[in-house]
Amino acid sequence: MKQLLVILFALLIGSQQTIAQGSKKLESFRKNVMPGYSMYFDQAGVTENGQLNLSALANYTGLPADEKKAIMSNIIEDWQDSLVLVHYGSKRELWGRSFETGNIRLLDEFDLNSPPLNITAKTGSPSYPWFVYVGGQLGGDSQHNINLALNLRVGFYLLLNRLDFATTLSGGLTGNTSYLNSGTGWGNVGLMSRVHFPIKKIRLSPNVGGEISMAVFGNTPLKVTGSLVLGVSWFVGFGSLDIGIHIGNIISGSGGYTMSPQIKRNR
Repeated sequence: MKQLLVILFALLIGSQQTIAQGSKKLESFRKNVMPGYSMYFDQAGVTENGQLNLSALANYTGLPADEKKAIMSNIIEDWQDSLVLVHYGSKRELWGRSFETGNIRLLDEFDLNSPPLNITAKTGSPSYPWFVYVGGQLGGDSQHNINLALNLRVGFYLLLNRLDFATTLSGGLTGNTSYLNSGTGWGNVGLMSRVHFPIKKIRLSPNVGGEISMAVFGNTPLKVTGSLVLGVSWFVGFGSLDIGIHIGNIISGSGGYTMSPQIKRNR
């Protein structure tokens, strides 16, 4: 019982320190940064999730998109956090860094009086940016069996591009290097989802997820398989180079390129 009280007391002190630090940060922002933007915003607060919450004036709401972006880029640099919420009337703007490019952009804009299905980004881009992946796969085992494949994925990003969901299509040839003419064709279709952990400074994003697929091998019946997926993405051009490892009945590696128009638009 005594140990429990000590733990609860420590948690209480830690939470109070965190609140105090957040309060000091907000007061510093109000004192040092807000005066420079008083013609655009009249109030600054913090949401329950720790996001800076700015109340916008008419001088801000009437600005073109590029001028809004310039102002919010400076504010986010001063606030030193990834997300800033701007509100005026029933409308809300969510600003932050794109994890693909590191640039400041409008992540979402919505009206509290509008139906949820009408939520769209100011830029006209879809709420869930889509992507296409093209790659290859090479696998083998200690019995000299080898597996060659072409992999395709089409999907979209969710949760501020931290989660993706895609349909997968693969086809290839498997055989044994010890025997000639031993190759057998196979194919599968499935669903894959991954969680991304972007490291903005070096433009890398490790990821982990899983895949469930239905596979056909030669003349054998349809088989359902599952695998753990580990990988890393390196953002280059209008997409990313991707390397992944699938861990299931066998362990295999794959590499390819993910193309996303959303990434290209926000460079």
